[in-house]
Amino acid sequence: MNRNLFLLLICSIALACNGPGGGRSIELAIEGAGGKTVYFDRFENNQPYRVDSVVLDASGNGSMHIPQLPLDFYRILLDNEQLIVALDTAESLEVTANVGSLATPASITGSKHSEALHAFYEQASAFDKKNQELRATISAGGEAEAITELNTLNSTFYAQCKDFVKSNMSSPAALTALGKLNMDQELTLFTQVRDSLRKTMPRSGFFAMFRDQVDRMDQQRIAMKAQEEEMKRLSNLLPIGSEAPEIRQQTPDGGTLALSDLRGKVVLIDFWASWCRPCRIENPNVKRVYERYAKKGFEILGVSLDRDHASWVKAIKDDGLPWKHVSDLGYWNNAAAQEYGAQSIPYTVLVDRDGKILDKGLRGEQLEARLAQLMGS
Repeated sequence: MNRNLFLLLICSIALACNGPGGGRSIELAIEGAGGKTVYFDRFENNQPYRVDSVVLDASGNGSMHIPQLPLDFYRILLDNEQLIVALDTAESLEVTANVGSLATPASITGSKHSEALHAFYEQASAFDKKNQELRATISAGGEAEAITELNTLNSTFYAQCKDFVKSNMSSPAALTALGKLNMDQELTLFTQVRDSLRKTMPRSGFFAMFRDQVDRMDQQRIAMKAQEEEMKRLSNLLPIGSEAPEIRQQTPDGGTLALSDLRGKVVLIDFWASWCRPCRIENPNVKRVYERYAKKGFEILGVSLDRDHASWVKAIKDDGLPWKHVSDLGYWNNAAAQEYGAQSIPYTVLVDRDGKILDKGLRGEQLEARLAQLMGS
């Protein structure tokens, strides 16, 4: 292409994009608004900023010529009324409305994003109206049929919201419908919209808030899955019926005690610590169980995750704990806690008379019921 012809073409495109009239036009016909000023605002950090305005003629008609702006939500403002629209860089808009109902215009055309947005608004409004009617009927005593109809209405609208999102995944309108859905249940759909809008409206403040919210939920889901896998791994590490690993640590008086020394008794290995408030709160319950079953061949081996000997001994004395106690004062690195997979405390492992694992994580009523089953009430 001739160099001069190429430069002329570039100049022509620039004039078309940035010359008078900008990237789009907004045609307004608002009944009853003759002589009033209408404003067009963009949003930044959730705050509106003025882009253009027009004084409507006596019939309520007027035009605004908006410069090219990225795909996002925008606002048309008249007195205290506002109309939210969704526009891309090239879309123009024609709005027909009445004073007092600008938010629900008679017609809105020219923008596929705004048309979709307001079609959803109408659908949601019809749902809300019917929902309120049914709830009023239920409150008045007409429960049976109304409850069934309400449940059907809710499930149908929920499905419609999902369908709308799937059909408008790259549009700001999808964000409005997503607000009606449960993010925890529909996280896959939320992440799909996030990834889609990242391509179409990456600089939008509304998208940024949505993206951050989905990212947090996504990370929480990943963390929960990792935690579940870890708990499963730890559970498989010492399955029920397997041999309980030996524990051999120091007693408060400086001696040594091993789990195998208690062979022949049903033993509750109780992982705890003086600094663990839930453990201290649970101690009276454990003490009650011990006093009930100690004479029937039941013993407790308290394994402390303390790191200070004096604090450990003081807690035993203060709480009046009469059973066996050991610790290596290794805090969370306590060797037995590591081997038994004690990720939180209090944590218990119940061992039978032959040193086999009977159960894990028993506390309170569950522990009492299990001991009653094993040793009689």
